[in-house]
Amino acid sequence: MMFIRTALLFPLLFLSLSASSVMAATPWASDRNWELVFEDDFDGSSLNEHNWSRIDYVGYNAPDWRKYQSRDESLVEFREKDGNSAMTLWGKYGDYTTQTNQTAPAKTYACGGVYSLKTFSFQYGYVEVRARFDCVQGVWPAIWMMPKSDSIGWPVGGEIDIMEHLNYEGRVYQTIHWSQNGVPNQDKSQGVTPSWNDGAEKANWHTYGMEWTEEGITFYVDGKATGSFKKPNNANWPFDKDGNEFYLIIDQQIGGNWVENAGVNKGIDQNTLANSGAAFDIDYVKVYSSRIYNHLVPEPAAASLGLFGAALLAARRKRI
Repeated sequence: MMFIRTALLFPLLFLSLSASSVMAATPWASDRNWELVFEDDFDGSSLNEHNWSRIDYVGYNAPDWRKYQSRDESLVEFREKDGNSAMTLWGKYGDYTTQTNQTAPAKTYACGGVYSLKTFSFQYGYVEVRARFDCVQGVWPAIWMMPKSDSIGWPVGGEIDIMEHLNYEGRVYQTIHWSQNGVPNQDKSQGVTPSWNDGAEKANWHTYGMEWTEEGITFYVDGKATGSFKKPNNANWPFDKDGNEFYLIIDQQIGGNWVENAGVNKGIDQNTLANSGAAFDIDYVKVYSSRIYNHLVPEPAAASLGLFGAALLAARRKRI
């Protein structure tokens, strides 16, 4: 969810999830004493405020892709989807208050999101999110992370995009951002764009993962590694700086220069957003810590752990 998008600074690798070059997911192979430290399966009827806050208005100088953010509670819904409890982040067109019209509802695009800045942050670990979304022109669902301390300016402190999707594209973007020369607003982007064959109208359920260690960052989709970025020999690499904790952001965005101009079609599909809306469904979020702990952690039930956790538990039992 970059603040600046520059094609010249966006070297991405195009991969198919079915390609033989994709590695098997083994983020636990390094035996880092992983521990489940954060989990939300969204089985309640409202937002768990011990885990999340709603993304609120962000000011009149916000980036173009944040101008339709709304605090309207209907845009963060909790419902059953495909047999699972889920949090649904909506993108819609209707009468809403947003960042650009904060005093009274007016006809506008509006979208919802949540973040964990006030409740949870971490450094080093594995994040896994199971999600699906509708594919709509001008809509941009994302699962991403930003540093808890933003005093040094973007992207000097780093940014990790676990999943971003644009319009009707049959791929997602998984990207890291940092400043190679340590100067704010000068972006060094590295990423991959794994693809699927879900069709043009919606993406099916997939798990999106990211392993973050002292040595680098690896992305996953459906338990398969899609790309790995090792720590370079550069003092401005922010992801290993002591105490540089990141928090989670999951949001549905509408509009902005990048999404509105990607692909053949342009702009925003107002008709679809006014009638059915664009849903971004989240089944669960799990975070595992890779810090070395000095206390014993009870072994959880495998059914509650997700793809990564179940494999971790099996690997742990095999070693015992």
